[in-house]
Amino acid sequence: MISTGLEVWKLLLAHSGRIGATSLRSLFEKDSARAEHLTRALSDGKDEIIVDFSKQLIDLDVLHELFALARETKVLDRFDAIRNGAETNSTERQAVLHTALRATPETTVTIGGVDVVAEVHAELKALRKFADSVRKGKKFKKIVSIGIGGSDLGPALVYEALSGRYQSDINCEFVANIDMVEITSVLANCDPNETLFIICSKTLTITETLANARYAKHWLASQFGVDADSETIAQHFVVVSAYPQRAAQAGINAANSFKIWPWVGGRFSVSSAMSLAPMIAFGSDVFDEFLAGMRSVDDHMQNTAPQNNVPLILGLIDVWNISVRGYASQAFLPYAYQLRGLPSYLQQLIMESNGKSVQDDGSVTSLRTSPVVWGGVGTTAQHAFFQMLHQGTDVVPVEFIGFAQSAHGQTVEHDVLIANMFAQARALAFGRTRAEVDAEVDAEVNSANVASKENAHRVMHGNRPSTTVLAPALTSRTLGALIAMYEHRVFVQGVVLGINSFDQWGVELGKSLAKQIASELSSEPLNVLSSELDNELTSETSSPQDASTRRLIDWYRQHR
Repeated sequence: MISTGLEVWKLLLAHSGRIGATSLRSLFEKDSARAEHLTRALSDGKDEIIVDFSKQLIDLDVLHELFALARETKVLDRFDAIRNGAETNSTERQAVLHTALRATPETTVTIGGVDVVAEVHAELKALRKFADSVRKGKKFKKIVSIGIGGSDLGPALVYEALSGRYQSDINCEFVANIDMVEITSVLANCDPNETLFIICSKTLTITETLANARYAKHWLASQFGVDADSETIAQHFVVVSAYPQRAAQAGINAANSFKIWPWVGGRFSVSSAMSLAPMIAFGSDVFDEFLAGMRSVDDHMQNTAPQNNVPLILGLIDVWNISVRGYASQAFLPYAYQLRGLPSYLQQLIMESNGKSVQDDGSVTSLRTSPVVWGGVGTTAQHAFFQMLHQGTDVVPVEFIGFAQSAHGQTVEHDVLIANMFAQARALAFGRTRAEVDAEVDAEVNSANVASKENAHRVMHGNRPSTTVLAPALTSRTLGALIAMYEHRVFVQGVVLGINSFDQWGVELGKSLAKQIASELSSEPLNVLSSELDNELTSETSSPQDASTRRLIDWYRQHR
């Protein structure tokens, strides 16, 4: 439990004032080896991932106190407890064991007398067998993965990220939104004979996922001219859930099902059967490499000393930027088109995990916890919002992610891409002074008063913090390592700030209210849930709405 009364916290606040009075220019001038001192290597088991945080507004003294903060809050002890099955999710009273999803078969983690790692590997064996059978059978050429949140963002990220490197005869589509425009546009390009649907939902009670699954079932039945609950339709459906028995109750008949476990959080489930679609597309060997990359970072986090522990250091820098320096947002900028889904994935991972205002003990925190996470793909993003990053009134810490090798073999263009990434990080850090602007402008033009006035607009003060993550290539191992690195950074922030990173009660409230309101928008109940759940919802519809919501409901009904 973090308290602003801790001595180390007071020291960090003092350092923040000192750092605020200096600049990255002066920090680099004072320490000629700064880049070396503030760069670390993270291995994915084969290649090194270089993490350069020398352009962050910190120095070795700040880093020293951040390590002290990690010791005070027992971050690494807590991580060790997680990997060994401790009840970490206090509000839901369960373990948090996404690391068990990629543990070696020799590992033992026992929950309630059951070796969960043995269960994981038994399920992995079944997944590999099914994935290989689909690939060899060559019947299915299109997979439509239906889920939402962590059941969608993670698998979609993995598929997009690896599509540039690993060839596949199977195309994957991902459907999440209950807006039927999404699924109808996907199905318009599907051959029903060649399409496999994977329904991904931990609880199998999510309105959006069940609605889309039922729509897909009836679409397929209409295309085949058979009953929607026939065995023919079931052969085109797979369910991934912690409660697969609920599928039939919700009207989904699937010939195959695979499980995850209650101790796997949705946004931490990318290394589970939720990623069945990319596993089928690229093969089980590629997915095994992905898991190996994640496991290498799990081991690094648990066994590496703080001074070289990359996820720990980056998580502590996040605390420094967000909770000490008070920056309100954070941008993630992959200079790789294949990682276009990374900012959206990180939005859920970070904001759903740490967007909390209540600490573990029930007290309200006085600290900023989660930033607003956003981003885009370089160089496209440079022509969208980089102006604000360089000269806007808000300082936004940035993370650049790039790769030394291209996925397309066009070396010249890739050099230009990475040159842009390095240049943007340099410009954010060091900016451009008025003297430098004046020196760059032609003397004749600069002599005019109007030109002098214009030059003021070209000044950039710099001092905008950033981290650069650079890997040799975007392989399955490297992707796994990167995702695990981000998972553990979220954990570090949560422990230091004394919040539970593994529940999401704010999300649950919105779902509950939506169910109430949905029944008032139509005279007929929504046909997306099982009858048992429908009855549960209709009992809540007598709840009165506020005046604004009431008027909006009335207007909608009139204009529907």
